[in-house]
Amino acid sequence: MKINIHGYGSISAAGGSSAAAWKTYVQGTPSWSVDEPTGMPVYKIKELPGHNQIEAFTERTDPDRTTVLALHAADEAVQQAGWLGQDFSIIVGCSRGPTESWEEGFVHYLEKGEARLRTSPKTTLGSIGFALADFFDTSSPASSMSMTCSSGMHAILHGIALLKSGMAERVLVGGAEAPITDFTLRQMEALRIYGKVPATGQHACRPLSAPPSGMVVGEGAAFLALSLEDCPAGTGTCVENIAFTRESTPTPTGISARGQGLEKAMHETVESYGLPDAIVAHAPGTKRGDQAERHAIGSLYAGVPEDECVTSFKWATGHTFGASGPLAITAALEMLKAEKFCPMPWREAPEVVRDVKRVLVNATGFGGNVASIMVARTQDAK
Repeated sequence: MKINIHGYGSISAAGGSSAAAWKTYVQGTPSWSVDEPTGMPVYKIKELPGHNQIEAFTERTDPDRTTVLALHAADEAVQQAGWLGQDFSIIVGCSRGPTESWEEGFVHYLEKGEARLRTSPKTTLGSIGFALADFFDTSSPASSMSMTCSSGMHAILHGIALLKSGMAERVLVGGAEAPITDFTLRQMEALRIYGKVPATGQHACRPLSAPPSGMVVGEGAAFLALSLEDCPAGTGTCVENIAFTRESTPTPTGISARGQGLEKAMHETVESYGLPDAIVAHAPGTKRGDQAERHAIGSLYAGVPEDECVTSFKWATGHTFGASGPLAITAALEMLKAEKFCPMPWREAPEVVRDVKRVLVNATGFGGNVASIMVARTQDAK
């Protein structure tokens, strides 16, 4: 399977574009801040990039912040792909939907006894997808979906299914999330997995570290412009394979202690393609989540030091829920572009210098939903 990536874009606390985020990843600069209402560490985008068309659109439509982030990342992908003025299908993955607008709307209802005029559809999950379609003036189906923290990866999966079935020629797929709200943060705090404010100069989320840092929520979005069509002027990368499964366990998250779902998905992804040169782990920074993934990766990379092949970028983006998978993919694509492995900043660069041609990206979510995607340089794809 080879699905060509014509363009990609992202926005997160790490940077307002994929290139800006890559600079943060390479430099290892802390990007978290403190949420004033709760006093909890978060990964919030400090300033949105200037964009006249998006600003005019949002002033006219007043969308949720999730949609605003989606617009910025999607526009970068569409511009890079050269798809402006063309038609394409859109699928957006989002775990919590327009939660900021929903929470504000509900508070208004409790205080006033009535809802504002446009509370619906502004608070619906579908509003994110059709806002993108309105902005790009497309006529093909535009939809939003939720599969908890693997939502964005499943959006990519569904987009690939549209392409392979012949139901679409081009798809814009990815994830967006703006979950930095009091109610959402308190939910994560109640799970007793949330990270603490670290010392100055340290990273709030430290994936795969001991002791575990805990999860730290972030906001962001990332999108891929995919097609079966060749793109000689495109990114030079492709989706080489994808695998997915679902675990059914009695744990609160639905993920088994030994990461059996991840293990299955990873092995299916590399079957017939060989081992990747690097893995971008889901690794939320929680004790059980990181342990499960570490075990799954160990079954794939027996005898290979973790530092040499496994990384994560949640130290720079936080856990962006449904956007986390696509954000990890855009980071993987930047690694392919640079042809080098990017370790987490507190780890030493591996002694073995790898020519990164193929990267495996993982995503898991509450409910046991798991997906693994292999991206590769087109010239090296099988």
